[in-house]
Amino acid sequence: MAAPPALSWALPLLAALAGVGGHRSFELPGAPIDNIEVSGRFVLVAGGGCLYEVRSDLSRSRRVVPPGGPGCGEPSGVRSKLLLLTHTEAGDDGELLAGWTQGQGSCEVWRLPDYRLVLNRTEVVSCLPRGSTAGVVFQQADDWYLAVAATYSNGRRGPLAGCEPSESSETAAITVRPIKTLEPRGEWDIIKYNMEPLHFVDALWWGGRLFFPYYRLKAKLEKDPELPSMVVMHQPHRSEHSFDLQGQVYLDCGCRSLLISSSLIRQEERGWWVGVFHHNHGDRAWDSTAVCVFRMEELQDPTCVYITHFYTGTNCKVQSIKKSPTLIHSGLVAVYGTVVLNQIVLFLGTDDGQLLKAVLNEDMKSNCPEILYEIEEETSIFPKLRLDPVDSNYIYLFSANKVRRIPVANCGRYVSEQECLSAKDPYCGWCSLNQRCTLKENCTRSNSTKGWFNISHAPDKDLKILLRFPARNQISVSASISKTLTSCIIKIVKPIEMPHENVVLKNSSCVCNLATAVILDHDCLVLETSLSSSSWNITETFQLENCSRCIHDGECASCKWTPVSPATACQDICSVQNASKDITTAQKSEHINIHSIEPLWISTLGKSEITVKGENFTHASGIKLILTGSSGCKQEIIKVRNVINDTQMTFALPPMRKEAKSVCIQADGRKCSPPVTLHYVSLPACFGITPNTSWISGGRKITTTGRNLNVVDKVIISDDQRSNLTISEYPQNKSEYHYLSPSLSHATEGKVVDMIFKVETTFVPCVKLHYHPDPVFINYQLHTELDPDLELKIYKENDNLNISKTEVEVYLSYMNGSQAVKIHFSVQNITEKPDRSTILCKFKREGTEKIDFSTVKVFVKLGNFELEVKPTSSYIYLYVLILLPIVVGVIIVAFIVTRYKSKELTRKQSQQLELLEYEIRKEIREGFAELQMDELDVVDSFGTVPFLDYKHFAIRTFFPESGGFASIFSEDMPQSRDQTRKDESFNMLHALICNKNFLVTLIHTLEKQKNFSVKDRCLFASFLTIALQTKLVYLTHILEVLTKDLMEQSSNVQPKLLLRRTESVVEKLLTNWMSVCLSGFLRETIGEPFYLLVTTLNQKINKGPVDAITCKALYTLNEDWLLWQVSEFKTVTVNVIFEKIPENESGDVCQTIQVNVLDCDTIGQTKEKSLQAFLNKNGFPYGLQLDEIGLELVSEEQQRELLDIDGSSEMMEDGIRKLNTIAHYKIANGATIKVLKKKTNTQSDVDYSDEHCHLILPDSEANKDMKGSGHKGKQKFKVKEMYLTKLLSTKVAIHSVVENLFRSIWSLPNNKAPVAIKYFFDFLDAQAESKRITDPDVVHIWKTNSLPLRFWVNILKNPQFVFDVKKTSHIDGCLSVIAQAFMDAFSLAEQTMGKEAPTNKLLYAKDIPLYKKEVKAYYKAIRDLPPLTTSEVEEFLTQESKKHENEFNEEVALMEIYRYIVKYYDEIVSKLERERGFEEVQKQLQQVKALFDEKKKCKWV
Repeated sequence: MAAPPALSWALPLLAALAGVGGHRSFELPGAPIDNIEVSGRFVLVAGGGCLYEVRSDLSRSRRVVPPGGPGCGEPSGVRSKLLLLTHTEAGDDGELLAGWTQGQGSCEVWRLPDYRLVLNRTEVVSCLPRGSTAGVVFQQADDWYLAVAATYSNGRRGPLAGCEPSESSETAAITVRPIKTLEPRGEWDIIKYNMEPLHFVDALWWGGRLFFPYYRLKAKLEKDPELPSMVVMHQPHRSEHSFDLQGQVYLDCGCRSLLISSSLIRQEERGWWVGVFHHNHGDRAWDSTAVCVFRMEELQDPTCVYITHFYTGTNCKVQSIKKSPTLIHSGLVAVYGTVVLNQIVLFLGTDDGQLLKAVLNEDMKSNCPEILYEIEEETSIFPKLRLDPVDSNYIYLFSANKVRRIPVANCGRYVSEQECLSAKDPYCGWCSLNQRCTLKENCTRSNSTKGWFNISHAPDKDLKILLRFPARNQISVSASISKTLTSCIIKIVKPIEMPHENVVLKNSSCVCNLATAVILDHDCLVLETSLSSSSWNITETFQLENCSRCIHDGECASCKWTPVSPATACQDICSVQNASKDITTAQKSEHINIHSIEPLWISTLGKSEITVKGENFTHASGIKLILTGSSGCKQEIIKVRNVINDTQMTFALPPMRKEAKSVCIQADGRKCSPPVTLHYVSLPACFGITPNTSWISGGRKITTTGRNLNVVDKVIISDDQRSNLTISEYPQNKSEYHYLSPSLSHATEGKVVDMIFKVETTFVPCVKLHYHPDPVFINYQLHTELDPDLELKIYKENDNLNISKTEVEVYLSYMNGSQAVKIHFSVQNITEKPDRSTILCKFKREGTEKIDFSTVKVFVKLGNFELEVKPTSSYIYLYVLILLPIVVGVIIVAFIVTRYKSKELTRKQSQQLELLEYEIRKEIREGFAELQMDELDVVDSFGTVPFLDYKHFAIRTFFPESGGFASIFSEDMPQSRDQTRKDESFNMLHALICNKNFLVTLIHTLEKQKNFSVKDRCLFASFLTIALQTKLVYLTHILEVLTKDLMEQSSNVQPKLLLRRTESVVEKLLTNWMSVCLSGFLRETIGEPFYLLVTTLNQKINKGPVDAITCKALYTLNEDWLLWQVSEFKTVTVNVIFEKIPENESGDVCQTIQVNVLDCDTIGQTKEKSLQAFLNKNGFPYGLQLDEIGLELVSEEQQRELLDIDGSSEMMEDGIRKLNTIAHYKIANGATIKVLKKKTNTQSDVDYSDEHCHLILPDSEANKDMKGSGHKGKQKFKVKEMYLTKLLSTKVAIHSVVENLFRSIWSLPNNKAPVAIKYFFDFLDAQAESKRITDPDVVHIWKTNSLPLRFWVNILKNPQFVFDVKKTSHIDGCLSVIAQAFMDAFSLAEQTMGKEAPTNKLLYAKDIPLYKKEVKAYYKAIRDLPPLTTSEVEEFLTQESKKHENEFNEEVALMEIYRYIVKYYDEIVSKLERERGFEEVQKQLQQVKALFDEKKKCKWV
């Protein structure tokens, strides 16, 4: 293959790629990047509903939001809309604001560094996947605020896709919110759009004002010509901290109507805003995007807001600020600006994966942008670029799902001091010690003023070129620094190119004599001048306006000359944009007409020939092609290569870097033709080929997918036995290419060939195409009995070609007299069997013509391959007669062999039955012995019981399934709160719900609403409990009234069902009331025996094997969690060394503890038992968590790290890998294991999937288990029922602890019942008497439903409600069995269980009758106690109220209650109007709503 030509232009790019070859990167798993934020210590990357914290050098990462649960991209559709950090002068970690599309555009506030959720508020950001959201945080008077601008609604421009904002948010555009509440403080902090939704690009805080660049949404959808705008908000009264619209300005950057990216540049008191603007015509033209720079001073004081944009606007004239583009470049999508050495440096990203750097001069014009980095996959750059705040020599580049850290300069590309300093890169300087161009930090003596020289030391740092007009038709050029010139070149660039070499050098200046008068274009002349001396060289382009009289007549008063970019000189962007749309328009005033230029897509290698078509080419002279790329870069002038005829000519284009360029044709010194876009793109790349096989005869349709396929000159199949085959020239599609595979007729068997792209003289490997022999067709069967339909079956040998029915052409020919007639069949399907494939074809005849089947021939065609298929042979019956005796003989032999094998199988089965009988006998005997002899050392000293405080206990019982309320109600409240300082609206609402008649009516009204679900009823009851936490006496009265009302509803149906479920507000209210009133009894009396049960159960489970994957255990109470596929195991005692760690200051220097483990324990299980042994011995935990420690086996020979998965792990069948155990590492009794702090994450830290196993294979039965372990030797047969004695063994071990717990619950210490129980049981007895219920079973069921079922069972099944413990799924299964036995003790039904009853019921079957007697005695003892007086009950409730006075944020609960009130406001008012005596209540309710409406402006609705 030919090598590519030497490319001088590519050397800087190669140096750039080499310079960043070692850059780090981070890849977001499972989802593309949605948002980023950078701080001094880390980078935050959001995508797919997840947030990752990555170290600033991208070396380490961790997922922080959500802390657990599904991975990124799950659930699908969640997008990050906002990511902002607050920073304080004190230097603390501050808070993180994260906005997501879920929850109607929710915003979460997380406290750093532990990522603790502080607040979650809905309808803050846009919930539309493509809706814009721009936000900024700022601080005023020690409070942080969030200003957010978002597209909450598409308006009339399409469906909302399930995202429906409230009425108050539908037209909102900008809001200002305190971060501590995330609620706008009033109407003045909500700015609404008018008529058309707005798309916001950024949010900025500068000079005490808020700036929001945006464009109208229809500009993107309907090509609206209106310019983008910058809206400014200010504070009319700073003391009130409120913001209002100040005004807006139009941003004119060459008539571009879309805004893509934005950046704010700060330098002390000065500021600049930089934007990337885009034309909305959609195509990727050379001038489609541009960068414009605006001074913040000229943006900060607008005075007009246009009525069509915002509701508060007027019909005033909005000021338009027009800027000449600083840089024009195709495909810009991102910008970031900074100031280095008083020069503005812009970093730019493109949609094809380029990172560019541009340096601006004092006139805000760019140099020729430098390519810092190119992404190989050419994925688009994320709109946000950020410098590393720790090391500003690096910039973060975000693209697709990847973050890269790229150096900001490629100083190594400059080889000499003059080249280094003349480059004028503010990041680069000459390191005198190393004699090379480097960043300052890379120079050894960079701190020395003499060691590193930057552009401020360049000899031409203040150098400029000056123009003068000394005489008629003369232009004088001089340098601002007086020095003898060695070279001077002056060239007229526009309106025509005219180099002048007849210049006269005069020391520090030169004079150009214009031989002929220059034809000026609109009195605009462009000169390019180059001056050189012994130490510097400089090139500048000047635009001369109104200078024709100066040059020709010497009158220079109005002549102006300014340095410009070559691409923008003498050019009106708006007019050029319109003129370039139609190149075919005839130019009547021009000498030549250009119709087309082809191709317009070429590779960076250039193009040896492009064709220009038009008119009058042979009559023109001086034909040139002018290539213009990025503004600031030098134009390329290319002379015509060959004028073929009057309508066609060719040019050769040189290699260039990747970008879209403007190309035009100039002739006869006249104006250039309207420009068109020529795309320089990277070399093509292949992604895949379908299908990847072909038959040798060829002709199969092949589809290749890739990138930039339209720049390919030829597609070649390379065969090593003959010359290359050109199969196509000039594919036109960018991403897909179709061709027919060529024939390899010389090949006799399959082979692999290479598919190659030829681009100019370079060959680019693509993919490999596999050739297989032509398909072999055996015979066919033609069925004619279905006349007039014909059915044809063609039989084919199986192969690897995967032929589809659309590729097969089948036809039949027969003779009709002397004429051959063809019938083309329709291929129905192709079915494959182990021995052959069948092609089913059908044809329906429409005429009556007969077919002479004796002359029929059947043909099959696949591409270039065509074959006549022979019919089924008539000799087949002869073959059958010959083969029949052979088949009979085979059957006889098979019978004899089968009979012999059957006897062998019978013998082996007898042996297996004997083995099974032995195993059953052994297991039963061992189980019996274990029941009689085994004793569990019950933990009698477990240190302090880890009780949860009351606040967390209450929240977990009030909101068992609504974890989001935990953070809202768990905030620490001040020790004493002045109720008078509470907001008036909350005071009035609190007073309203303290009206018993109103509250009862409210609850009944809400429960009658169809969409007031069971979940809403439970939440409302819990909010009410918290709001009335300090008024338990009142809450108890409400409970009485509601319970009586519920009895009225249930009495006519079935009284025994009362309080059985939680489907009403009162039922949930009773649960919460019991939790509040019994919290002290639970902690003082029940806590220790309950915690002892959990600890003992854990101890018993860990005494036997536990499968690390399924969590099933040999010792359990629940048959579903029984590990019955267990092999033999033994106990191993190891010495575990715990070294002192800084986190555990109370620990000894070093401890050695003996730990009993099982030889079948995994390394992870060994860690758990070691940490538990440390806790049992010392009474406090080890300083490191389970996932932070590692184990190391200490021996005389070496120290070996112990891992669950490593290179020595055993690989079983089906690719399943077995976890390492103590036996795997051959650890014996007395071995020493060291606990150490883990340095890196290992496989043991992840959740294992079906690809791993421990004691049993995932989803396997006994036979699968036996099969999976077959390679180890004979597997013992297992039967699950053999191990049911383990359930009984576990029950016996913990029986005393369970009975102690039960009796603690249903006993009366000091012959006194808890006040709440005695009070409520007496209340139920009184209600039964008043309703004349004589059946004692009804009252018994009421009491059981209100206390054991509603409270105790919930506690027994959820120890995490009471203690700071983690409940495993196995423990949950065991506690369910105990809780069921507990409830059976309260049941009145007689349980008659047979031998087929569930084991969970049989386990406690003998104990239940005794428990029932104790329960009945318990109920009787409570009833026999003297009744409580009203004062005793109220005194108890008052004391409980005082205990919890400052536990909860009651205002949050009141706010949630108000949400329900306002949601059903009309129904509530209607109910109050129908009832008597509620007139005053109605007024109070209206006042409450008015106060909330005034304060919140309907945001609560």
